[in-house]
Amino acid sequence: MTLFIYEHLTSGALADEAISPSLLQEGEAMLAAICHDITALGCHITVMRDSRLPALSDSTGLISTVWVDSPATYRQIWQQSLNQFQQFLIIAPETNGLLGQLVTELEQRQKHHLGSSAGAIKLCTDKLLSSQWLIEHGIATPRTVNAAAWLRTSAAATEAGWIIKPQDGAGCEQTFRMSAPQARSYLKSLAPSVLAQQIVQPYIEGTPLSLSLLITDSDIQVLSVNRQHIEESDHQLHLSRCEAGQQDLIKAAEASRLTQQIHATIPGLWGFVGIDLVQSHDALWLIEINPRLTVSYAEAALRQGHNPALSLQPYLQED
Repeated sequence: MTLFIYEHLTSGALADEAISPSLLQEGEAMLAAICHDITALGCHITVMRDSRLPALSDSTGLISTVWVDSPATYRQIWQQSLNQFQQFLIIAPETNGLLGQLVTELEQRQKHHLGSSAGAIKLCTDKLLSSQWLIEHGIATPRTVNAAAWLRTSAAATEAGWIIKPQDGAGCEQTFRMSAPQARSYLKSLAPSVLAQQIVQPYIEGTPLSLSLLITDSDIQVLSVNRQHIEESDHQLHLSRCEAGQQDLIKAAEASRLTQQIHATIPGLWGFVGIDLVQSHDALWLIEINPRLTVSYAEAALRQGHNPALSLQPYLQED
């Protein structure tokens, strides 16, 4: 068995750019964790890798690396990989539709993808569309509006805080918490093209959490309940760290009910999926769905004593 694992930040896709050290660290952690768990199944792995980075640690001899030193080489190797390999696992941000574009290429070539469908990714990537979808299906989520529309109707806004973020962002990328006057001032300073891509949500006071899920044809596993530690600096939010293995923070029945409801509501969610939540004093709010493996997977507490990738073994195809 050979699985092509693509992790965007380390793949060489950004070979001609400087990469944020913190984001690169997250990418490396996710890639190392999933490669460790997949090779434990006896599966061969091929990865594309930025030539500026050291080789992946591999005590098994099951990991093959294709080195990338330029954007042209990246494009060539990615196309060759699409021709050569049959099964893929993609780790990439949703920003600018990147994750959806990569998975669409796989689907067009009828490749076996151990992850969510392009349709499910598209819905989850669009934070405005997904909010509307979830509300229509009875799932508690902040009511989200386009920033330009919010500016036209926010004169009477009295909520203590508002969240502003890109409509297709990933994680806390360019996410701000502001009062209504601050939000109006900030949004009015943006160029129209940027403003059109921003959304506004009411700030939900509570404990930031996430669920790490593994969804297959026959099962939904809650791999971990995670406590998210979010810091604020000059109104901008940053995820400083994530504590996995915090199962006592959500009742098992409540987590199961929510995940089953999400699965029924969004066809095509498959493989590793992350769900960001806020536990307020009276409700569990779904903030967004990440239709991919997230950095929580790299936490030792999530994988201690078991290998989550075992559930993927029935879906790994022989060469």
